[in-house]
This record gives sequence, structure tokens and C-alpha cells, in this order.
Amino acid sequence: MPYFGRLTLKHWKIVAAPLIGALAACGGGESADGVAAGQQLAAVPAAAAEKATAEVPGTLHVDCSLGSNGTGSPATLGSTANPIHDLATLNRIVLTPGMHVRFKRGTTCDGSFTPAPGSTGAAGAPIVVDAYGDPKAPRPVIAAGCTDATADPDQSITEQHKTPSGFSGYYSLCKSDNPTVNRAAISLYNTQYWEIRSLELTNDATTPGGRLGLYVRLEDYGTGSHYHVDDVYVHHVRGYLKDVASNTVGSYKTTGGMLFEVTRDNEAVGTKETRTGFDDIAVENSEIYNVDAVALSTRSAWMCRQGGAPCGDYPPYKGNSAYLTNPATQAATDYFPMTRVVFRNNLIHNVGGDGIIVRTATAPQVEANHLYDVWMRAPGNSAGAWAINTDDALFRYNEVNGVRLQNNIEAGDGMAFDADLGTRNTRVAANFSHDNDGGLMLFCGCGSDGLGHVAQETGAIVENNLSLNDKRRIVSAAGSADSVVRDNVVITRTPGLVTPIVENLSYANAFQVTGNRFYNASDSGAIFRTKNAQGSYANIVWSGNTYFGYAADPEFTGPNYRHGAQPDMVLPFAGQDVDAVASAWSRDSGFDKHKYRAPHAR
Repeated sequence: MPYFGRLTLKHWKIVAAPLIGALAACGGGESADGVAAGQQLAAVPAAAAEKATAEVPGTLHVDCSLGSNGTGSPATLGSTANPIHDLATLNRIVLTPGMHVRFKRGTTCDGSFTPAPGSTGAAGAPIVVDAYGDPKAPRPVIAAGCTDATADPDQSITEQHKTPSGFSGYYSLCKSDNPTVNRAAISLYNTQYWEIRSLELTNDATTPGGRLGLYVRLEDYGTGSHYHVDDVYVHHVRGYLKDVASNTVGSYKTTGGMLFEVTRDNEAVGTKETRTGFDDIAVENSEIYNVDAVALSTRSAWMCRQGGAPCGDYPPYKGNSAYLTNPATQAATDYFPMTRVVFRNNLIHNVGGDGIIVRTATAPQVEANHLYDVWMRAPGNSAGAWAINTDDALFRYNEVNGVRLQNNIEAGDGMAFDADLGTRNTRVAANFSHDNDGGLMLFCGCGSDGLGHVAQETGAIVENNLSLNDKRRIVSAAGSADSVVRDNVVITRTPGLVTPIVENLSYANAFQVTGNRFYNASDSGAIFRTKNAQGSYANIVWSGNTYFGYAADPEFTGPNYRHGAQPDMVLPFAGQDVDAVASAWSRDSGFDKHKYRAPHAR
């Protein structure tokens, strides 16, 4: 009788790798995972030459601490009494709707969880990946990188190697490298309806590589739905920090913590794939720590539209001018945004490049996250949380601090938030930005869409935020239209810190600065930051603002200061209780009620 031939319930299937099938045909030997190959899988019809299937009910349990498989009855493989013992076996199982895969707490599985092709959930019956075992034990680990590593459960070892400012190198815990570079600890491809909870993911190494903690990719798929990540801890992922010819992935910004990506790698002119995108992504209550280069992001190759981000920067447009002159591309049929994207209540810190990037989406919500120690290593510009080529993004109730500039370089970034190329109607509201080297906000319409139009940022609203001791400038303007900075509280209380309010970086900028309160404790507040070539301030209008500690600034009567309909007030800083101001803002804005809260101890 074949190994699983007597089981008939349709819950899951095992798919044999070609080598395993060959060994089974020989009737002997042992597979790499220790299962006797002659017993492992059923004989199969010729029509399914390299596959064998078995069908059993129930949840799959995985305990990688027990060595090889095969110690219990085949009928009970995956039970708590006879769990799966390695990822190689798990990866040959075709997971079906409603299945649960549970990893044992206190154990580590080496390698990558890459479900077999065809593994997918369904509406109302997602595949759930979770933990089991002693609730007091550490969460289960999938370690895709080094095969032996120093334990750092409280992050104290890694933190000892962090510099207080400027450049801070990646710290690896590896004692023995993995010769194989796994793309991710969990890698999902062309599948949907997944929920992943309560795991720890690492992909560490002593040298950079094309690595991620969690990677979800769609191509030529249509719309994929329901990708929920809750209470997952991703740390020590050694990705790339810049693009060089030897990289194994197309962009260094596709390495780091978690990435949801739509690709068109197999497409050529004349063979266009199905428009593909994500719907219903939620990453909540998770932590991403010590990763290169980007902590949490979305990315799509279906991103070309008039006035959007530069099409030529992404495959299949990159290096292929025929795409950019194609009438269909010009008509914006190549823009297919993601929908229902939510990044909420996550802790993100010690990041080589960017914290959160939302690309090519409609109405994403980025809220109640805490990001700090961002842009620690990457030479390219980075920021805390930002959107590009996206409409109606909402950034709310986030705390962002410690976004760095390296070696005091003259950069346009380094701030908490950014409405970048091709964004429309971004809203940044009720956030707490403090101690960021670059400032609070960047408007960036500083490029071309690749179709002959400006990749303009339009319609952003930056309102009711608190900026405390942000540094280079509060707002960096590098291409903005019809945007508003209103009702914010800006406090500069560090002795000697001036922090000008606006820097114009030589691009067309048109926005309102209205109803804000600016406090400078040193009575030396400045309106404008002038560095390198400056653009015109003629279309930046100031109205109804109150300035405390800016009386010495002659710019109020200078040519760059354009007065709006409501008068501005300039008052001394003396007598202002900025602690009370900040407390009132925290209460009245809703930040104190809705801000990030640690779900539980790591």
C-alpha cells in the first residue's frame, strides 16, 4: 500500500521534489530530511510524474527541534504527537483553504518556509500560520540566514554596537554563515488568503544579500486578497544598502523586513501579463528591528501613469523605451493600485534605509506606528514613513523620531514623513515627530513620470501634528502643488537649535502655511532655510500663524514672505509653557488615545 494511500479526506497534499521521487522509485535510501524515501510518498500516475499526494485532515504542527521525520504513524504526520520536523517536508505540502500551520514555541527552524505551488486559502477559510506549545516559551523562529547565531533576546548585544548619531553599521549575530542566500524566511508567491501570527523571522548574514524577513509576491495573477500579519517579530535581516551590478535583486529597496511586491519579470512587449495587485494587506502589532534596507513596504510594476512616479525606474519599463512610447502605457492602463493596505501599531527601529514605504496604492492607512533610528546606513536618501505614486494615503497617530542624516550630508530627506513623486491628496495628521535630523515633512515632485510629464506631488494636507526639536528644517519643499500645512504645533526648545520652517529646493512649489503655532525657545527662530540654489517662494502663502520667539527674524518683511488673508502674530517666547502646549496637543489631537502601544512583551 502506498504510504498515504488509505487516507481520503481532502485537506492537504504532499508534493515530492524530483530527487525524492527518484529515490522512492529505487525503493531505498534516505532523503535529506531523514525520511526513508521508499516510504515517504505514494506511487503516482504518469500524468503526475513528479508529484505524489496524500490527503489527511487537521492542523499541521511543526517542531524542528526533534531531528528527522518518520518516528510516528504516517497517518498522524503533522499532529502534536508526530509533528513535521523540518521546512523541507513542510514545503512539499500543498496547503488548502482553512488549514493551520503551527510552529512550536521555543524552537528554531532553519531555512525558508516556501509553500508548495498551489497552496492557497479562500474567502472565509484562510491559511493560518501560528504558534503552539507552552505560552511562556519564546515564540517560534524561522531562521533563513546564518546556521548558528548568538542569542540576543532583549536586543542588548545589538544595541551596544549602535552609534548615537550619524552612520551606524549593521550588526550581525552570525557565528556560522549559511552558504545559501534565502530570499526570505517566509516567501509566498501567487497565493492569497493568508494569516501569519506569533512568529519570529530572521535572515542574518555576515555580508549583504538579497534578503527579506517576509516576502509576498504576485505576478500575472490578477487581484490577490487577504494578507494579514499580526504579532510577527522580524529582526537581523542583512539586505543590500545600495544598487550595484553584483546584486542578486533588482533594487536594494526590495530587501529588508517585509515586502509585498507585484512584479512583471516574465513580460515583454507584445506579451502583456494580467494586471495584478494586492487587496487587503494588514500588518499590525509587529516589530521590525535591525534590518537593511527598508523595514516595511509595498511595490508594484503596474505603476505607470501620467504624473506618477518615474516609470523608467521599474521593470518592465526600465531599459525598454518601447514600453514608454506604447499608446496603452500613455493612456495609463498600466496603473493598477493596491487597495485596503493597513500598517498599524508596529514598532520599527534600527533600519538601514527607509522605515515604511507605500507605493502604488489607493487610500492606504499608516497609523499608530512608532519608528525610530531610521536611515542608519544606506547612502541613498531615506525617510521615516512615506508614500509614492499613491492616492489618498493617510498617516495618522504615528511617532517618528531619530531619522538620521549621515556625516552632516546635505540631503533633501531625513524627515519623519514624505509625500513623494506622483502622490495625490496625502494626509499627514496627528503625528508626533521629534528629534529627526531632516525635519517633519518633505514634499517631493522632483522628477519626471517617464512619459513627458512632471511627477508632481499634489493636494497634500499636513495638519495637527506636533514637531519637537526636529532639526534641519520643518518642511522641505521639492515640488508641491495645492498642498496645505495647517494647525500644527512646532516646538524648538534645544538651546541653540534654530530649525527654519521651510526650505525650498529649487522646484515649483505652491502651498499654504496657515493656522500653525511655532515656538523657538532661543528667540532666534527663522522662517526660511537657504542652502544651495533656492526656488521661488512666491506661491507659498503664510496666513494666520503665531510665532513665539521669531521677533528677530527680518524675513517677515522680506520678499520671500507672502502674506495671506489672515494676519500673522509674532510674540516673544518668554512665558510660554511648551510642556503644557505639548500635553494639550497630545490629548486634543487624539494622539495619546490612539498612539502605538506594545501588544505584549516580545
